[in-house]
Amino acid sequence: MSGLEKITARLTSDTEAECVTLIETAEEKAASRIAAAQKDGNRQIEEAAFEAHKKAAAVLQRAESQVRSEARAASLQAKVELIDGVLDAAKESLHSLSPDNYFHTLASLAKSNKQPGTGEMRLSKADLTRMPTWFIDEVGERVRVSPVPAEIKDGFILRYGDVEMNCTLDALFAAHREALRLKANELLFG
Repeated sequence: MSGLEKITARLTSDTEAECVTLIETAEEKAASRIAAAQKDGNRQIEEAAFEAHKKAAAVLQRAESQVRSEARAASLQAKVELIDGVLDAAKESLHSLSPDNYFHTLASLAKSNKQPGTGEMRLSKADLTRMPTWFIDEVGERVRVSPVPAEIKDGFILRYGDVEMNCTLDALFAAHREALRLKANELLFG
């Protein structure tokens, strides 16, 4: 083998060795990068899973809160309907009182609404026809019962000059509805 061939063989051998070293180094770097990428990918997967669980828990918590809120609202609505039913029944029970008890109630209501001076009481047509004789004496001499009926269902209209008080059961229940609701709530639900 000549000198040139020896030099060429040696350069080829050195180059091949250097190529093997470069390939091994490149494979090690690639393996290291792959391992780092897998580790980073796993970390990202764990973080994404954690965030997904956190978001799912928040959605679930909001849904549970909304369900509790809707349940409270439904319960409150049911209580309001029950209380309103009780108040309507109480008002209707006044209609079913015996005439004596009904007119005693009206007389008491008239006394509690008396004003200075002489007043005029107007009853419904039905109440005028069934009014007991003692009623006029019981409301007092300063309240005159008008023979002209009022266009009302029950109760009475009490007028003192230009001041008119609507003492019909509907008006009284409407005026005191909130106080009656509170009392009914207390009695029904403690």
